[in-house]
Amino acid sequence: MASVRLATLDDVDELVQMRWDFSEEDYPGSTVSFEEFHQTCRGFLVKAIESGNWFIWVAEADKNIVSHMYLQLIHKVPRPGKSPDPYYGYVTNVYTRPAFRSQGFGTKIHIAMEEWSKDNNVEFLILWPSSNSVPFYSKNGFSPSEEAVEKHW
Repeated sequence: MASVRLATLDDVDELVQMRWDFSEEDYPGSTVSFEEFHQTCRGFLVKAIESGNWFIWVAEADKNIVSHMYLQLIHKVPRPGKSPDPYYGYVTNVYTRPAFRSQGFGTKIHIAMEEWSKDNNVEFLILWPSSNSVPFYSKNGFSPSEEAVEKHW
């Protein structure tokens, strides 16, 4: 049975490997070595976890991480009459190892993240799904929004 928990600094090397695997699966042929990537990503994850603005949920099976979901808290400018430290959550880097897909790991992580978000006064969650992941997010209560606008350069 899978357990879901927040990642710790002890998980960073496994999370780096999963990010590499995720990237190679979707965008094969990296121009940097794993060692270069490991150094960069490890530094990012250590800072992220220590910052208190990033939370990473992991699902484990047989003491190995098989799935993860990242949440970055985005602080908003305060408004009169609202929470003194308002924020929303940006969901990103959602990945389940191929052998563990369609077994409910992602949903278990999402439920834990959503409960935590409600308990911690996160106003809402946003994400930019890949076309393949839209059914997963729809099944878990996300819906398209016309409110955001983007500018790319």
